[in-house]
Amino acid sequence: MDNETIERQISENVPENAPEIAENDVLSEKNAEIDALKKELGECSERLLSLNLTLSEAETKLALLMSGAAKERLSEALALTSVLCKSGKTPEEAAMEIISAYPHLKAVQRDIPRFSAGGLGESDGFSAVRRIFSAR
Repeated sequence: MDNETIERQISENVPENAPEIAENDVLSEKNAEIDALKKELGECSERLLSLNLTLSEAETKLALLMSGAAKERLSEALALTSVLCKSGKTPEEAAMEIISAYPHLKAVQRDIPRFSAGGLGESDGFSAVRRIFSAR
């Protein structure tokens, strides 16, 4: 077989538009890759938005708790504060404004009784206990 015969057989078996077909296959593969990447980008974008909302809610809750909001009323305070945050205020500013405007959302501080054993004599409250144990 000579070169001319081989070239003739190749030209008979391979169509003339073979380079275009190969190029189209490569393009379709690239388009499939691009579509997959676009889908992945969309999923990542949705996840990022969800995480951003969660972070902003956590920051707002922290600001409310630091401002003295009651834990029992946190959901009410969060709803009011989120409205102010959407208007451009920081969570800290919004929390302070909500707590000052709605005092029923503020946590009630209870007085904690204090005991001490530092006193001497009959008035310290522990003298009766000392007498009981000293008699033994």
